[in-house]
Amino acid sequence: MTARYGVLGRPVLTAELLSLVKTGRVFSLSYPLSSRTPYASTTSRFSARPLRSHEEPLDDGPFREASEVLEMSSHTATHLEALCHIAEVADGGLLLYGDVPVPEVATDEGFRGLGIEECPPILARGLLLDVAAGKGLDVLPDSYGITEDDLLDCCRLQGVEIRPGDCVLLRTGFSAYREAERERFATVGAGPTPEACRWLAEQGICLTGSDTMSFEQVPSPHLGHLELVRRRGILVVKQANLDEIARERIFEFLFLTAPLKLAGATASPVNPLAIC
Repeated sequence: MTARYGVLGRPVLTAELLSLVKTGRVFSLSYPLSSRTPYASTTSRFSARPLRSHEEPLDDGPFREASEVLEMSSHTATHLEALCHIAEVADGGLLLYGDVPVPEVATDEGFRGLGIEECPPILARGLLLDVAAGKGLDVLPDSYGITEDDLLDCCRLQGVEIRPGDCVLLRTGFSAYREAERERFATVGAGPTPEACRWLAEQGICLTGSDTMSFEQVPSPHLGHLELVRRRGILVVKQANLDEIARERIFEFLFLTAPLKLAGATASPVNPLAIC
């Protein structure tokens, strides 16, 4: 594991982080993977097919086992995106985080640098900013651009303050459309504007994310991803399941997640945990 991955270093469970755990309750912030999982036009449908059934005999007496084959994009359902995922056309070339030229690390078998396998486990103070509820809504309007003022208002209403090193998760309510209106979920998501992304980055956060497919306001030219990932080394979690902690009004918690060690991959499915 490298010493640092963007702004992330090796995790340390400090007394300050432990103090966030008041009740010991643990919440999963991920969605199940199934054939109904929505997917973007730039990814692929999730599928699972049996590989072996319990009916097939083995040379192990009464013992039997079953298994399956999974096919999916690394950007399926709740996932964490790698630093090699976002490039910027700049200075006459394509640059990744740290101004690494894409041709230096991109191969047919994945990325030789900045892949998701280099990302350490993430252990941080987590904040839920329920932007939808802060505006008295269940779901933000289609393509709504969350502003810096929206985030500040949400912090005031919830009585929380963003601190350096935090993981900040934004709830838009768009999870209501994940299965019922999958096209809507994929194409007109509410999310932060590029200016709001820049403001979040300036607070010194280590990670951000939301309950939407694209995180940023859609449609948009994804300038927020450039600001966060490419220029600052701040990772993004997409399609986080935030509804349960929102209902419980859990706005501050110990956040824990770790990607799969997928060598050279641009993302990994994750099951983030909120421990309060």
